[in-house]
Amino acid sequence: MKICYSFFILFFLYGQFLAAADIGKIWPSERSTWIDQEYGHRITQWTDHQAKSWHLYFNIETFIDSQHAIIISERNGVPNFYNLDLLTGNMIQMTDETTIRPYLVWHWPQHQTLWYVNGNRIKALDTESLECETIKTLPFVPYSMTVSCDARNILVSADIGDKMNPRNIGPYAIFKVDAETGEMTQISPPYGFVIGHLQANPMDSSLLSYCWQHHSDEEDAGVIGYTPIRIWWLNINGTAGGPVNPQPFGIHRTHEFWYYDGSRIGFSARYKYGPHKGKQFIGSCKPDGSDPWRCAAPVRYAHSQLYKDNRHWVTDIYDGMILTLLTIKERKIDKVEKLFRHQSSWESQESHPHPHFHPQGKMIMFSSDRNGVPNVYSVEVEF
Repeated sequence: MKICYSFFILFFLYGQFLAAADIGKIWPSERSTWIDQEYGHRITQWTDHQAKSWHLYFNIETFIDSQHAIIISERNGVPNFYNLDLLTGNMIQMTDETTIRPYLVWHWPQHQTLWYVNGNRIKALDTESLECETIKTLPFVPYSMTVSCDARNILVSADIGDKMNPRNIGPYAIFKVDAETGEMTQISPPYGFVIGHLQANPMDSSLLSYCWQHHSDEEDAGVIGYTPIRIWWLNINGTAGGPVNPQPFGIHRTHEFWYYDGSRIGFSARYKYGPHKGKQFIGSCKPDGSDPWRCAAPVRYAHSQLYKDNRHWVTDIYDGMILTLLTIKERKIDKVEKLFRHQSSWESQESHPHPHFHPQGKMIMFSSDRNGVPNVYSVEVEF
């Protein structure tokens, strides 16, 4: 019995060693660069592999610093994280795991940490040393995740309904996990809608936003159709929160994001019904919904980011599938600069451009499957 048990332990440890064997592996540069003939900007393709490669979601910081960015790739068969060196083009493999959920992730460069979910475990990865620890094993698989800007609390949303009934969807709730102790507390009511897009405010550690997640695919879980109120807010103690109003009749705000200074929420918007059906906008408001403004722009459901100067706004849909830089002056679009026709199929999250500003504004990173497989690109900008 002791011999069998010892063999099992050795086999397990050997398996763990093999699972982590590629952590720190350097993948050589796949970079290529050219001048786009249509708009004249320098384009760089950073990854070129038969497997999918993409960067972090548009509202999660993908840049570690001015020289490095976190990307995700399936080049070893499953999603793992890689550190892309923007000087050499080389990629250092940061994880080597088999059950990473690549959209349950958060990154704060100031804390040198990438938080992610593997199976139902929340893990914290030091982006420099590549040391990793498990923070919490959850009793469920979360739907969305964020981390407070002081890195003290991890926030997750989840379906907490009765899974014994296959027709039961929800309710959904938000939970707070203490990053040091692992203690978990429910901080929102059990809502009868899917709670998605959790985003911690980048300056106020007590504040987060989330959305009433709409679904348009009949095979998707949740209530099908557009939501009456898309954007919501909550404080980290669960003592205050609610919908971010006003949301005019017929409009659907989407792909909301925090300004870098945490002062406002930006979004794309379009009227889906009513007398203004078809009109499209970019817009912004304070966290409580007050002081709103919007500008007419052909952006549909675009993903957007606003640079830290609060003037330059990038959108991945403008007048067709064109990555475009907008200059905002006195709450109006002062300048439109088309950057690149990315030609994404839009068929999967990995193919969505999800633009990201470089910390020094030198480039905008995006993803596209323009050549058949999602890969990571950037376009050089000057402003």
